[in-house]
Amino acid sequence: MKLQKQTEIEQLFKKNYRFYCLLSYSYVSQWDIAEDIVQDVFVKLLTKKDSTLLLNINAYVCRAIKNNSVKYITRTKKLETLDENCLFIPFHDEPIYEEINRASILQKSINNLPLGCKNVFELCALDGHKYNSAADQLGISVNTVKTQMKKAYKILRHDLKNYYLVVLFFLEN
Repeated sequence: MKLQKQTEIEQLFKKNYRFYCLLSYSYVSQWDIAEDIVQDVFVKLLTKKDSTLLLNINAYVCRAIKNNSVKYITRTKKLETLDENCLFIPFHDEPIYEEINRASILQKSINNLPLGCKNVFELCALDGHKYNSAADQLGISVNTVKTQMKKAYKILRHDLKNYYLVVLFFLEN
């Protein structure tokens, strides 16, 4: 029974390896990491002591790959700083009559933030400070920094709702 399970898993691996790597890649955006995650999932599956058969092994593998990819992201997540090269792309149905200075739109929105939000946002998002460092520098608590960052993101999302932002952290809550 164990040999049959192992053969089934190996066949699934060989048949769907590229698909599984693409699934992981859609989360981690690094091909070598995606391959490692897929291989780790299959190694764990093969060495799993519980010999009960899974009803839908493909669904189990896809879910495991997704979960491991998300775990990888949360383990290695680092706040990247904004730079002047952030791109805004107008909605495709808006006519473009003149070139828009995209960096000035972002800067204008940041300048319109309430003072506390602006200071915290500039330290954390633009200068790359960690929340603890920003809290120490501003003489406020870490929870206040978190609250101000959430408030800043909410305001910026609202102000920039007509633009797609190529920076991922604006898509996060």
